[in-house]
Parts: sequence; C-alpha cells; structure tokens
Amino acid sequence: MARAQSGRAAGNNKDESVEQADKAAVGVMADAQAAAGKLINQAEKAAEQLPDAVSGAQAAARDTQRALDEMPSQALALGAAFSFGMAVGLFLTGTNRLLVLAAIAPAAAMAATLMGRQSDEGARPLVSDA
Repeated sequence: MARAQSGRAAGNNKDESVEQADKAAVGVMADAQAAAGKLINQAEKAAEQLPDAVSGAQAAARDTQRALDEMPSQALALGAAFSFGMAVGLFLTGTNRLLVLAAIAPAAAMAATLMGRQSDEGARPLVSDA
C-alpha cells in the first residue's frame, strides 16, 4: 500500500512538472510573438522612411559628382593619391575593412572623374577644321 501511494505521488509530481513545462513553453511563445510584433513594427517604420533616404542619397551623389567635375585635374589627382595612400596605410595596419573601404571610396570617385576627363579629351579631334 505504501508503494501505491508513493507511485501516485511520483505520478502527481510528473503531472505537475509537465504542467509547469507547458506553462513555460506558453510563456516563451508569448514572448517570441511579442518580440516578432516589435520587429515587424520597426521594419514597417524603416520601410516608410526608405524612399526619403534613397532620394537624399541620390541628391548627395549628384552634388558630389558636380563638385568633382568642377575641380581641376591636379586637385583630383592629388586627392585620389592621398585617399589611396590613406586606405593602403589603414589596410597595412590591420584596420577594419569597412573603414578601409570608406577611405578608398573618395579615391575611386576622383579617379573615375579623371578617367572620364581623359576619355573626353581623347574624343576631341586633334586638328580643327578652321
């Protein structure tokens, strides 16, 4: 008889632990759903602001290109060399790659502007018709 009672008590303990585990799982699921809801809300807010951010980036790119077009070729060459040297120095010292990329981006823009100028000059006729 004592064994039967201890068996029932063990069965009750198992039922209680299963019930506690179910409650914990429900709590975890509720927390996960709340976190997912917050994530979706933040993603929607970011998506609403994306067109403004893209148009701002386009305007900045146009302004930058206009400023580069107005610079003399010597200034572009000097700026490209400085920026490239800075990027190489950062790379050799083991700086984060993202920072190296940010340092070399102006060099690429200036070099592209210089190459565009050289190709435009090459397209001009060497002898004028006059």
